[in-house]
Amino acid sequence: MKISKRLGGIDAMVINRYQHIWDCCCDHGQLGMRLLERDAAEQIHFVDKVPVIMESLERRLTHRFGEHNDQWQLYTIDVFTLPIDNYALEQSHLIIIAGVGGELSLQIVQKLLKSYPQHRLDFILCPLRHQYNLRKGLAQLSLTLIDEELLKEQKWYYEIIHVANNNALLGTGESRRLDRPIVATGSLLWENSNALHQAYLGQIIGHYQRSLLRLEIESVLHRQVQTVLSEYYQILNELEE
Repeated sequence: MKISKRLGGIDAMVINRYQHIWDCCCDHGQLGMRLLERDAAEQIHFVDKVPVIMESLERRLTHRFGEHNDQWQLYTIDVFTLPIDNYALEQSHLIIIAGVGGELSLQIVQKLLKSYPQHRLDFILCPLRHQYNLRKGLAQLSLTLIDEELLKEQKWYYEIIHVANNNALLGTGESRRLDRPIVATGSLLWENSNALHQAYLGQIIGHYQRSLLRLEIESVLHRQVQTVLSEYYQILNELEE
């Protein structure tokens, strides 16, 4: 199945095999079907709250993978209400949230962690905007960074962020992963940087510079944006060294 570069980047980040992968609102199930094709999890769960989308997806899944296939399930529900508690605490879950803003992505993660604090939840997030605030919020939730990547499709840049809840209950004989702390501006994102990273960083800095012009000088918000801008300038200086 041919999928977009953005979804291909998310797919490539799913290296470890999970017991459950939740494909939430990711382009009509295209990503989930790719993961299903390569047996990335014991079960792939497709989630969207729009009935017509799920009806169409069920027909395609049945045609492609068979009507009675216990490797996939469909849920016409809100992402905030994933039924994680249907499964044992020690089972591993990857929840993929793409195509929405960083603020909504963070709200979903916050809600799921509050509802299921001991379940083994990893997240792959590919927000449309507000990546800085998203990472800052993820760090405050004591999540850790597994991986992150920058890619560009057509004229749009995308950050893909893979994080883990290391506070979850572990199975017998398992040990904690030594993942990295989450940095609001990104950390692994800038390793092995090239012209793509330079151009994206210039776009981010330009955005925050324009934001400053619209804010009252010495206001709280002006100072906050100035702080964020200085952090991205620091990355630019490091990349240019």
